[in-house]
Amino acid sequence: MKKVILSVGVLLGCVINISAQQDKHFSMFYASKSQINPASAGFFEGDFQLFTNFRNQWTKVSDNPFRTFSGAFDTRIEAGNGFLGTGINFYNDVSGDTKYTVTQVIVPINYAIKLNRTSHLSFGLAPSFYQRSLKTTNVTWDSQWTGVDFNTGLNSGEAIPSQNLSVGKFDLGAGIYYQGDLSKYSWIAFGVSASHLTKQKINYFDIDNGLYRLLSFQAYGSFSQNNSNFTLKPSAIASWQGPNAYYVIGSGFDFMLKGNSLHTGYFQRTSIEFGTYFRVKDALILNAIFHSTGFSVGASFDLNVSTLNVATGGFGAMEFYLAYKIRKPRGLGAPSIH
Repeated sequence: MKKVILSVGVLLGCVINISAQQDKHFSMFYASKSQINPASAGFFEGDFQLFTNFRNQWTKVSDNPFRTFSGAFDTRIEAGNGFLGTGINFYNDVSGDTKYTVTQVIVPINYAIKLNRTSHLSFGLAPSFYQRSLKTTNVTWDSQWTGVDFNTGLNSGEAIPSQNLSVGKFDLGAGIYYQGDLSKYSWIAFGVSASHLTKQKINYFDIDNGLYRLLSFQAYGSFSQNNSNFTLKPSAIASWQGPNAYYVIGSGFDFMLKGNSLHTGYFQRTSIEFGTYFRVKDALILNAIFHSTGFSVGASFDLNVSTLNVATGGFGAMEFYLAYKIRKPRGLGAPSIH
């Protein structure tokens, strides 16, 4: 019966225009900013950035929990009084007995205007392809229960066809992003972005079901001092999509283990970072990240603090990411973009 409820619940959520529509989200949202805001592509220390992460959610609730994978690449090209930022993002989410799948390929493109020596204002667009699919052949119904098990060969009596369903549409996002240095050792950044601007219809049948537009506000910072081994890295995000709202705030606490080479630049900074974040009305998020010579590897754990913890036992999700920043050789005094 649990399997029936989960299957039918996921299926109904796909085919009926209900208010619970929700987009992708990650606990370590600050690790790859271009996945949220196309205007932030190219804002990182280095010249090329590779990123991938995996999220496993609600393993205590379902035998087929949410599994989310994403990948990203971004870079920048100096152009005029600023630079062009671009890349490619990939996102795939699979959940439930129906294998409800959302896949999206996004190409962020922006132009960052150099306001002064230490700050930029960027405007970006994100054309993409958005697809979702499910397998109704895996769904079982009460009318197929024989008293011992489910017989999928029996007529379900339902109007929903037993087949694999898929629909894909063009999607469009946009964003604005500002970043500026407060000192040689500190900087702040703010962004506003919107997704699903086309509000495309993604229904499988004849039911009108358009994606809600997603609006997000992001804020990031990094604060340190001369001769200090400690850096404070606060981050926050607020998102609104239809009737849904999503708020996360917290900070990373970065402790330097080894600094950059003073002259050769051969050795880069090595540090370990611990973070505490709170997703309002949902979960406490704890993470640990290791940074060394352009590589970053991190893991986070979501501890449910809402009424959902009755079902999850407090275990909300685990998330892992790996990133690599590549820096081309350059002369001393070249500008750095965080």
